[in-house]
Amino acid sequence: MVDKYAVVGLWPSEEEMIYQFFPPGGNILDLGCGAGRTTLPLAQNEYSVVGADLSLPMVKRARSQAKYWRVPVTWSVLDATDLPFADASFDGVLFSYNGIELVPGGRAGKQRVLSEVLRILKPGGHFIFTTHALEAVNQFALLRLGRLLSFLLRRTLGRPTNGSEIGEVVNDPSRNLEVYYMQIISPRTFRRMLIETGYGLAYYNSRRRIDLQKNPSHLADFDADFKFYVARKPGAPSCEDTQSPGA
Repeated sequence: MVDKYAVVGLWPSEEEMIYQFFPPGGNILDLGCGAGRTTLPLAQNEYSVVGADLSLPMVKRARSQAKYWRVPVTWSVLDATDLPFADASFDGVLFSYNGIELVPGGRAGKQRVLSEVLRILKPGGHFIFTTHALEAVNQFALLRLGRLLSFLLRRTLGRPTNGSEIGEVVNDPSRNLEVYYMQIISPRTFRRMLIETGYGLAYYNSRRRIDLQKNPSHLADFDADFKFYVARKPGAPSCEDTQSPGA
């Protein structure tokens, strides 16, 4: 399974966000780095990078790939909800490919990630991450709607929900599915959580809209593609321009 994640390379949208919001040569934490897909290109572009993941096999594979690429990276096995770094350690943090949706513990788990990242960011630093969307119009829309209606009905009737929250998906391991836990919630919820945690929202858009050079917009909530968030820690002015989402 680790081999599936051994592909290396940034999406064009990731490149655009990274070059716009991470300072050249900055100290960057790549959370949920997997086998190094995003970590190695960051290091190749002369960022000082720490690649971190909860999975030891993933980090071992990433370390092996770094030797092949001949780039310097510091690797760490850690929990994104409890980061072992000092306050104000990083100029930027990346959590790519909907990794934050795989953090267990419902919204409280995601909130701990946001709080920890805010703590370790330097003033003016940026946190870039991506998610799906509960309201996205794609091939899974009817399936998500059915799960949502079932969840709301059970809760209304007072029936057990097994402690789950809206948007959580727990697959039966007997079906041999790779992702056994994920929580897909509304981007509006993530934006609200960012503000409540203490960030400023520097940018929000979908991958498709970024690739098409379309302006930031909350209409991206309904886009079938990944959602990009760039959250900024208040403090010293950033040298990078920022954009606010449109109506």
